[in-house]
Amino acid sequence: MRVLAIDTATWRCSVALVQDGAVLAERAERTTSNHAGTLPRLVDETLRLAGATLERDDALAVTIGPGSFTGLRIALGFAKGIAYAGGHRLVGVPTLDALALVAPPTTGRVCAVLDARKREVYAGVYEWSGGRLVRLGDPVAIAAETLAQQLEGPCTFIGDAVESYGEVFRSVLGAGAVLLPSEHHPPSAAAAARLAMARLVGADSGDDLETIEPRYLRPPEAELTQSAHSPSEGRSRLSFVDKVPLVY
Repeated sequence: MRVLAIDTATWRCSVALVQDGAVLAERAERTTSNHAGTLPRLVDETLRLAGATLERDDALAVTIGPGSFTGLRIALGFAKGIAYAGGHRLVGVPTLDALALVAPPTTGRVCAVLDARKREVYAGVYEWSGGRLVRLGDPVAIAAETLAQQLEGPCTFIGDAVESYGEVFRSVLGAGAVLLPSEHHPPSAAAAARLAMARLVGADSGDDLETIEPRYLRPPEAELTQSAHSPSEGRSRLSFVDKVPLVY
């Protein structure tokens, strides 16, 4: 099975071609605006590096949020176009699930965190159980300090919010906060491909091309600018009750 995966949820545009768990080629680039011009080029470069062309049996994977509103829309629209034209299956992968998979295995919890602006982060909490990564509850948009206060150390933080709020996490959790900067542990489309492949192995037909949409977690920026308060104030609390295995 071969999967072309795309991740544009952050400023880093990542594309990977993965076959049966092996990365055939991967290209990534940090952009300073949006990914509209970068993404098609990286897809072309990735396929050329692998010496491959997309076949009908190949599938597509795309991270669908949370993350950059513009980045998510660009990637999903691009992936849908390829899927429609080539008859490919398309799998939407939660951004934070793929990011958590980049972190090395640990005995404590893993918190995938992206800078959501407006003094908040997008966060998902995970732990290793039986050799598998398990998500604890649903991802949330939450103030960085509130997030740290609801966690217990040790906890490994990964994502671009580490650069923005690492000191906040350390001020609350002390040595229990392990920080993995994006420079050394960036988002990877290959991780998204692994998660998509796990679904497709079970004869999954992928997501419906008509109904699949980005998962933003909170209203658009235009609506948030009308309020001086934290956009998710009073509404975000972590839940560790439901456990969702990330099968791969």
